[in-house]
Amino acid sequence: MRQHINKLARLGLTAGLAGFLAAGAALPALAADTVTQSITGGTRTASVADLGLTAVAYSHAVQSSSGSMTLTADDSTGSGAGWNVTIGATEFAEWNGTAYVTGGKTIGTSRVSMATATATKADTTSSTPPTMTSGAYTLDAGSAVKIASAAADGTGMGSYTITPGAVTLTVDADTYARNYRSDVTVTLASGP
Repeated sequence: MRQHINKLARLGLTAGLAGFLAAGAALPALAADTVTQSITGGTRTASVADLGLTAVAYSHAVQSSSGSMTLTADDSTGSGAGWNVTIGATEFAEWNGTAYVTGGKTIGTSRVSMATATATKADTTSSTPPTMTSGAYTLDAGSAVKIASAAADGTGMGSYTITPGAVTLTVDADTYARNYRSDVTVTLASGP
């Protein structure tokens, strides 16, 4: 009789364990956590260092004055939409050190030329540098020239140093001995 009770107890335990495991399989699964990350876009900026040209002496012949400049372009928007850089310069007009001289002398328009620029990454994490437009370019007040563009494929995301080739100012014969100034405008705009 005792053996019979032990067998029944074992059978009941086995049946109870099987029922418990079957009931355990019906327990709800653990919920998965979700993680979201937002990346906010920054801005697009450009800057240019002042361009210094070599001094020339008064002459009865056409002369050239040369110099170099460096500009920076930074696309921190994270859009990958591409961008372009244009550069223009106002007419060289007489400058007294603090302001343009009203009715002063000028050197003339369309006289600044710049050789093809190059672009390099300002840091190693930037994407592929922009494509440079073949020069030479003529800078004048009439229109800005596109010197670089980044395609809308993620090119140009990051910071770049753009170094134009030699910048040359052609000075007409018999230009008055004065100080002259031109304002250079660099624009970094959206789109290639």
